Amino acid sequence: MKKVSSIIAATALMISVSAASFAAAPAKKPAKKAPVKEWTFAVFLNADNNLDRFGVEDQEEMARVGSNENLNVVTLIDRERGPAQINYIEKGNIKKIKDMGEMDMGDYNELVKFAKFIKENYPAKHYMIGIWNHGSGWKAKQDEVVRGVSYDDSSNNHITNDQLAIATKEIAQVLGQKIDIINMDCCLMGMAEVAYAIKDNCEYFVGSEETEAGKGTPYDDVLKGWKTGMTPKQLASHWVDAYAASYNGGSQGRDDSTQSAYDLSKTDALLDAMDGFAKAIMSGKYADKVMTAAGKTVKFAYPQNIDLLHFLKNLRPEVQGDTSLITAMDKVEKAAKAMIINNKTTGRYYNKYEEAQGIAVYLPSNLAIESKYLTLDYSKKVMWDDMLMALRQQRDVQKAVEKITKGDFKPLRSAISEAKKNPRSAYVKALLRELNYAAYTEKRIKSQDKSEFERLFKELKNTMQAK
Repeated sequence: MKKVSSIIAATALMISVSAASFAAAPAKKPAKKAPVKEWTFAVFLNADNNLDRFGVEDQEEMARVGSNENLNVVTLIDRERGPAQINYIEKGNIKKIKDMGEMDMGDYNELVKFAKFIKENYPAKHYMIGIWNHGSGWKAKQDEVVRGVSYDDSSNNHITNDQLAIATKEIAQVLGQKIDIINMDCCLMGMAEVAYAIKDNCEYFVGSEETEAGKGTPYDDVLKGWKTGMTPKQLASHWVDAYAASYNGGSQGRDDSTQSAYDLSKTDALLDAMDGFAKAIMSGKYADKVMTAAGKTVKFAYPQNIDLLHFLKNLRPEVQGDTSLITAMDKVEKAAKAMIINNKTTGRYYNKYEEAQGIAVYLPSNLAIESKYLTLDYSKKVMWDDMLMALRQQRDVQKAVEKITKGDFKPLRSAISEAKKNPRSAYVKALLRELNYAAYTEKRIKSQDKSEFERLFKELKNTMQAK
């Protein structure tokens, strides 16, 4: 009992002292809110790959100008074989703000978390979010979708285009506004398919149709040209000018480059016009003409990526007199030019990209479409892939008809086999229609082949009708 009483007494004394201590302690001052500046440049700098040294150099470029009373410049950099950290870029100083440890910069959630940090610590009226790394435009490798951005060699992960759509949506929610400018200091991202992914949550987009040189964006030149009161549209356009000037004998020397700025509010109008063009193409026989035009069009590191406006320019002479298609093409051209607010190209020896007019699109000149392209959100909403498939089918049917009318019946026998497996085959239906016209209207089947042709043709029709 004595021991218990002592403990109770001691406890009461401690509570009394603690209460007195709390009463005497001065109240904590509320945390000072960060000032709201005019702009914050936040760069998600994924150098955890073979671009590591360029990431260090780009931070040094930023520090030649640095932040000021109206501008925050902040990076989240993950080094190759090293931990990540958040830096505040001052003039002449790269100031570490926070250690982040090893990060997976290929996880889009980390991009969103970075945006939350920026909003809480470096609020602004306008935000430029930069994604710094490799980019791949559209590329297929062993039928795997690898299109995207921010490749992290430690995790072997990257942000896909569909994930980019999710990330920008979440970032806009965090910021309480659309991202004013999203810059992709990466290769091959200046495409209609990429614009589709980010159009609803970003105002402007700056990117490259082609691969970028290792030095990438000349951040010192961009920041030098930034002025108080500059609108997002003005800054996006200035970005393109500064980029091109740097590779045209400026700070980065001389090299091949493409760079464009896009008003993403015009994206839907472009996609609607592309749908109209796709419908016009699918209404006629244009496979050969499209392939001819695509073959002449400027291509980028992945030859399936071609310049949309240059393609239309090359298609015009192929379809002269087709007023409905020309009208559809005019609408695409007008919409694309409204969306592209600035476009510049440079060349080391000659400008091989002078016909790169600002926005690329997926159009393989041989019409061999990667199957995974059809799984993109873009392909589910835009008719471009439907057009490509229709053209591919049209081309295959044309080839088959040419062979059959010359006495080679292998394609006809193959069609019979396909009809037995799939009596609703769109290809077989199209082949039947074209063969009927070639054989009985144009009378292109040779007399010595008529008997065998009619036997096989009848078998094909009966097979389609039987199921």
